[in-house]
Amino acid sequence: MAQRLRQLLRGILTVRFQPTEDTVVALISYFLVVGSLFTAFQVFTTQAVAANFITYGPITMVALGVGIPALYTTLVRRRPLSDVGITSKHLVPSLVLGILLGAQTYFATTATLNVAWTIDHLPLVTLGLAVGLYEAIFFRGWLQLRFEAAFGLLPGLFLGAICYSLYHVGYGMTPGEMMVLFVLGLVFGATFRLTRNILLLWPFYTPMGGMYTYINDGLTMPLPAALGFIITLALMAAVIVVASRLSRHSSEGLVAIQSAGSI
Repeated sequence: MAQRLRQLLRGILTVRFQPTEDTVVALISYFLVVGSLFTAFQVFTTQAVAANFITYGPITMVALGVGIPALYTTLVRRRPLSDVGITSKHLVPSLVLGILLGAQTYFATTATLNVAWTIDHLPLVTLGLAVGLYEAIFFRGWLQLRFEAAFGLLPGLFLGAICYSLYHVGYGMTPGEMMVLFVLGLVFGATFRLTRNILLLWPFYTPMGGMYTYINDGLTMPLPAALGFIITLALMAAVIVVASRLSRHSSEGLVAIQSAGSI
């Protein structure tokens, strides 16, 4: 038992410097996401509804935030999607803990606002789900785990939280707000690392925190906006399904080649 504890502590405290091609790709994708988000909200702004939504949803969240991690992992690295936290491993504990954390977050935040829930809140719910899925995959499953592989568990956690915080410059947030987001990034990252499964964070835990922020800030959206975020969710799901199938075909082809070579 003592030996296992020492091994665990050694793994947590280990610091290394072994950046690879994966680290470079992760950093490039991060700057692309930041640039795309900044373009959506600081260049086009919400006044240009179509341009803002296309840049924010299909481009930032779907193509860059989910597409790059999923397709690079499966097609280039020929690795399963579990490498970015999309997995059935630890499914039950991830969902149970996610539900408990989501409930705790709701009662500690949104419930205190005494919200009278109506159909008008549907756009905020779909926004929270879309952003929550994209951020869980991109910042936790993709960036954090790439940084961890290159630099160690704790450096990966801190670098992931820093990236998560600074990326919000695209929303026009202040340094003080980004410091709060850095702390949240640490919390979300450490929580995700318990099972390395994004279902611990989504669809219950992090979307609930997002909902509180939207409502507390007085954010409102027209009802048709919900359709846009539902489409965004569907596109992210489609990318994941395609990447999973391509990964399966790639693995089957590799096994066939290896089998032929052994004859």
